[in-house]
Amino acid sequence: MNKLLKNTSLYTIGNILPQVAGFLLLPVYTNYLSPADYGIVTSLQVLASILTIFFTLAVDRGVYRLYFDHKTDKAKADYLGTISILIGLIAIIFLSIVFLFKDVVNLMYTSISFYPYYQYAILGAFFAIFSIVPKIYFRLNEKAVTYILISLFQFVLSTLLVLWFVVKKEEGAAGMMYGMMLSNLLMLPFFIYLSIKTTNLTLNISYLKESLKFSIPMIPALLSALILNISDRVFMERYYSFHDVGIYSLGYKIGMIVVIFSGAFFQAYLPTFYRLANSEKQVESKKQLFNNNRIYVLIIIVIGFLVSFFSKELIVLFMDTRFLDAYKIIPIIALSYIISQVSGLFNLMIYQSKKSVMMMIIVIVSAVLNTLLNYLLIPPFGAYGAAWATFLSFIIVFLLSWWYARRCYYIPLAWKTIMIILLPLLIIILIFQYFLDLNIYISLGIKLFICGVIGIVVFKKYFNRIKSIFLKSEV
Repeated sequence: MNKLLKNTSLYTIGNILPQVAGFLLLPVYTNYLSPADYGIVTSLQVLASILTIFFTLAVDRGVYRLYFDHKTDKAKADYLGTISILIGLIAIIFLSIVFLFKDVVNLMYTSISFYPYYQYAILGAFFAIFSIVPKIYFRLNEKAVTYILISLFQFVLSTLLVLWFVVKKEEGAAGMMYGMMLSNLLMLPFFIYLSIKTTNLTLNISYLKESLKFSIPMIPALLSALILNISDRVFMERYYSFHDVGIYSLGYKIGMIVVIFSGAFFQAYLPTFYRLANSEKQVESKKQLFNNNRIYVLIIIVIGFLVSFFSKELIVLFMDTRFLDAYKIIPIIALSYIISQVSGLFNLMIYQSKKSVMMMIIVIVSAVLNTLLNYLLIPPFGAYGAAWATFLSFIIVFLLSWWYARRCYYIPLAWKTIMIILLPLLIIILIFQYFLDLNIYISLGIKLFICGVIGIVVFKKYFNRIKSIFLKSEV
């Protein structure tokens, strides 16, 4: 258990640090990139995410489940070697198809030229897939320190190259995309070396069939999840400009701070949830899970409140004023991701009952509805329409997950406690967002005082319970 907790902490720190550093760099990027440039970059990062699914056919998603089916070290090395070769072959085939049909691919964002923008995004995604198997190997073999060091080195290299081309060379969106692609290219020989060292590069047909059979059914759900997060930018580009896309994307990114911190807590909570859910003492387990879930939801609400509450001050004090309107989007996105992260608890209950097919259906349905909502709301309302489409889509996911979770291993939420905390915080945000127009420094002072009071109350009441979630408690 101590090793598990140590590794969990390391992975949590390693995953959070690059994302936090990425947010800390936003003031730099927003000063050297125009809103249009930022909109181009974030839109093409979405394209890269889609291409990653096709370049791998989601084979990597099955490795965590299938790896331990192989009992000997040789069988495991043969399996990872087969996966490495399979992903490489798939990536090369799809890379060729993408460039062969580049005019079709370019239809995703018609106002962005294929060269150099699409080219950098596509090649960057292609080079990056060769890091997948080596990094999975280190996680599967609990080599947390090695995994974290490699991930942090990747981040530092990419950041330095991006800063060089964006700040020093002043090459805008093209420079940022080129820096990210170049970092993946420079890391490519290292990851190929690791693949050779840690796997047996052989093509076992039975392993190949096994992997494809497991992974291909995941592709519709993965693509649907991406559509749920990207169709807003596609419609924004169609009806507005990349200036508007950039404003919206910055607000969206800041609103997603909720996911970074709640996600770290969630990863630490996963082992505890499944351990308790599979315990023989279900009365005690369900009581403890109820309390743990209550704390998790309250943490998410507090994080979302802080992100929303200080959104205007954050942009005014640290970022270029060209992006000021992004603060209006942040509370809607933050609230959307509060709802999304709570839905994750219901998803755990569904997965505990091994009803993964239903999860796929929920994601697909929500993606279709999100696309429809974006189509209806973005043309008349722009970025606001996109934000509210996201909110309504996550509400639908929440309701569907809650409805089905009640038929599975269901742990109710502490709705009374949640509402007692959530509603006053929403009212405070609405007052400062829409009814008060204070000097930025006076506003900041008042908000810090309010947060200090809230923080003291929450810390005193829930600190010991939060700490216990990360520690072993027998039931």
